[in-house]
Amino acid sequence: MRKSILTILVLCTFLVSAQTQKNVENGQFKINFINPGLEYEFGVGTDQTIDFGIGLQFGANSDGYAFFPAINGQYRYYYNFKRRLERDKRTRGNSANYLAASGTLFLEEVIVGNLDSGDGYFGFVGPVYGIQRTYRKGFNFNLEFGVGYYFDNFLDDDGFGPTVSLSIGWVLGQGKRQK
Repeated sequence: MRKSILTILVLCTFLVSAQTQKNVENGQFKINFINPGLEYEFGVGTDQTIDFGIGLQFGANSDGYAFFPAINGQYRYYYNFKRRLERDKRTRGNSANYLAASGTLFLEEVIVGNLDSGDGYFGFVGPVYGIQRTYRKGFNFNLEFGVGYYFDNFLDDDGFGPTVSLSIGWVLGQGKRQK
């Protein structure tokens, strides 16, 4: 499953890298505080980016909650740059709405929380819709939600379910756009 996700992300990178003009940032490094971690997003096409993150992710179910160590990757397509520019709204820092193919791999080691942890890993793969805003001093807000497939290497808890993610933090570095 992980090899398939990685293969798709690599193919998408090569397919869109031939485009020259970008609406997205060449690269931006983020520190997140709500789901503590580090994130790097880089442009691979006119309106497309690849986003990688590592940190702690919040998870909850009917039995409780926990923060798990996690690695996340997304292929994002930002679809409303033109409309935001026409309305004189900010687009720096990839401030726009996006659709993404998302994959997250969690280690089943609870850092904080009351959920029982197992051995190994579990994960999520699926489409998400997101809203990202980066303000003048680098303050960054990102909200996304979707439905996807959850898998577990230890338990038979595989199946479809919802996902919601909120991150608040700062962009520390933005690459220059090729405009």
